[in-house]
Amino acid sequence: MTASSWLARCRGSNPAWVLVILEITAILVLGVATVSRFHIFAEVDERAHLAYVQEVAERGHIPWVGRDRIPWQEVAFEAGTYPRPSSLSLSPLSLGGSSYEGWQPPLYYMLAAPAFLIPNDYRDKVYAVRSFDFLLLLVAVAILAMLARAVFAERWLVAYCMALVPILWPGVIVRAITVSNAALELPLVALYVLVLWNASVKPRASSLFVAGGLLGLCILTQLTLVCLAPLLVVPLAALLRQRRDRRAIVAATLAPLLPLALAAPWLALNESRYGALTASSLVERLTAANAPTGSGVGAVASGLARLAHVALPQEWWLEYRGALGSILVALPALLVMICVLPIVRRPGLVRSRAAGLLGAALPLGIATLAGIVLLAAWPAALFPRYLNPMLPLFALFAAWAWLQARMGERSLLGLAALSGLIVCPIWIYMACAYYFTNVGATLGIHAAS
Repeated sequence: MTASSWLARCRGSNPAWVLVILEITAILVLGVATVSRFHIFAEVDERAHLAYVQEVAERGHIPWVGRDRIPWQEVAFEAGTYPRPSSLSLSPLSLGGSSYEGWQPPLYYMLAAPAFLIPNDYRDKVYAVRSFDFLLLLVAVAILAMLARAVFAERWLVAYCMALVPILWPGVIVRAITVSNAALELPLVALYVLVLWNASVKPRASSLFVAGGLLGLCILTQLTLVCLAPLLVVPLAALLRQRRDRRAIVAATLAPLLPLALAAPWLALNESRYGALTASSLVERLTAANAPTGSGVGAVASGLARLAHVALPQEWWLEYRGALGSILVALPALLVMICVLPIVRRPGLVRSRAAGLLGAALPLGIATLAGIVLLAAWPAALFPRYLNPMLPLFALFAAWAWLQARMGERSLLGLAALSGLIVCPIWIYMACAYYFTNVGATLGIHAAS
């Protein structure tokens, strides 16, 4: 659909089109501002992620956690001496000196490496990789539109308004655009679920293989996305219900093995380096002093409480203490959750394809993170940022439940608009603290230290 047709629809006073255009415009404006104005390395792990990108771009290999130091340019930025080198000498066994994100799967960093190589100035390299991340965010926005059309047919636009709500949250935009593998999570997960949906509506062996391959790419982006593996059962069962010939049985057998086959070379590299499938235990030791403490059920409970801050980046949590701040931060997510309430009236909705593919991703993600906390005793696993790619899917499911219960399209649009409006004062305050600090200083607004 062309831009002129979009404007024509808006002139027809369709409130859903108006809201979609406002939401996408806001994403564009906030995205450009985050690329160009957000403090370099103000996002807590951006420095380590960029070190990974640089290692891949300049040396062509994955960083070795505990051996490879962060680049001198990053040390100089921290010391305030760039473009001159700093006299600081940091040990690769310290959190400040280690490329500790080197334990992450390599797919995102390989894709981001060309963007890093384009400019000469190091500051410009940061902006170039952030611009690449912003492009990935816009790809996710486009894929979500296709997913909404596949699920909702002629009512897709109303549901799409709700799907864009979590994208507008600072916790999603800042994390997706500042350098990290979170940038690739959003489009890949959305594409994976889109393929699953189409493969369950029109079961084909080839579609099942594509879905298995996409799941492998998701795992090569972020290990916690293994939680999406159970969703593969939906199209697999649909294919076997339709046909049980040799081709279908082969596809049902091999497709779930594709993710493991794709991840095998990276896992083998870890085994040769660290004597383990990942270097997560080493990273846990490096970051222990900066991570939440505790273990067992208590750590899970405190981690679940942190999910109330899902609309904010982790670095901004200190800005919203107290009852009023907590309510303001939790309201956008609460409005999305309200849309799921019709399931209480019609429990049969949970047995639908939409519940299995759209609604199940978020609970699966939470359960996986809770399992990591219990089994690996690593409370930092339950940070909301690991759930970002599941949030637009859950918003689509919330819209589906609302519409299935005949609660009204206009009321759903109202909730989506209200959730977006509530985020506005949060963005204004944070823009003064992290983006336009000269304006913030005039108003007495400063980032929490």
